[in-house]
Amino acid sequence: MTLVYLGGSITEGASASPQKTHCYAALSAKAFAEKFAADPEKVHYVNAGISGTPSRLGITRLEQDVLSKSPDVVFIEFAVNDANDKQSQMVYESLVRRLLQSETSPAVVLIFTLLDSGYSCQPHMSKIGAYYDLGMISVKDALQPEFTAGRMTFRDYSKDYAHPTTEGHDFIARMVGYYFDQAAATEPMPYSMPEEPVIGNFCENLVNIRQGSPLIKAEGSLKADVTPCYSYLKGWKHTMYTGKEPMVLELTGGPLFLVFKQENNPNCGNLEVWVDGTLKKTLNGHSPSAWGNPVTEIIGIGDVTKPHTVELRMAEGDHMKNFSLLDLAYVPGK
Repeated sequence: MTLVYLGGSITEGASASPQKTHCYAALSAKAFAEKFAADPEKVHYVNAGISGTPSRLGITRLEQDVLSKSPDVVFIEFAVNDANDKQSQMVYESLVRRLLQSETSPAVVLIFTLLDSGYSCQPHMSKIGAYYDLGMISVKDALQPEFTAGRMTFRDYSKDYAHPTTEGHDFIARMVGYYFDQAAATEPMPYSMPEEPVIGNFCENLVNIRQGSPLIKAEGSLKADVTPCYSYLKGWKHTMYTGKEPMVLELTGGPLFLVFKQENNPNCGNLEVWVDGTLKKTLNGHSPSAWGNPVTEIIGIGDVTKPHTVELRMAEGDHMKNFSLLDLAYVPGK
């Protein structure tokens, strides 16, 4: 059995101590092994959480960080990292659909956390979960009544605005353990995924563009290189020594997903995205709030039935600075 946990900093284990062994994901995977496995060593656990990341990054990581592990169960935790706009909702549904249709047909369980402000994407995520008849675990529904009644405060769960304490992680793990018990007591039933989406699935068929892809017509100054950033290991780097020429791609389809490393370092510059000669977006490689984290931008490239030329070039005046492009992905045209 392989259990994969995909999410943001809460899944990664922020504020748990020790983080690797006392995050809710590790604790609940251990509980699963103890409950159901004659040999616990045969239960494999993968923590695919990355701090500060939403579903739009999660879906670009599915192939490498989740599907390659041949998962039997996948937990998804993006309720406090996602936005509520229509595009974000469709990305989340696309991610769910991609998992349900993957080779190992894993059970998919949605986890809904919350911020101290009460913010959570549970409303639209639970709508998607109900439509696909998925397991759902709501930390928000468990805690909010306690806060309202004055029996506890958010600080009893988290010492900041979002991340559970070690005790908070244990609490979520026990909720997951309760879910395991309920699932074990439920009679198995055949499952058939609905053909049509409930909100939208525009990036369900997202394809990663790797080093050496024939879609890359010229690397330009973005040279294939090692780009260590969490689970992103091989991408493309621009440095002061690699020149000024743009990377050129030819694509039929869209939109285009670009994942890049953002750093709190003024030596990191900006990358411009040009489509058919028009500037579409500038990616900021430097941010005062960054910590070397991956960031995802989604770029519309026009008519998905026609070929387009995409150029990725350093902004004017930034050719002597650095930029790390971690991943490229797009939705092929029909």
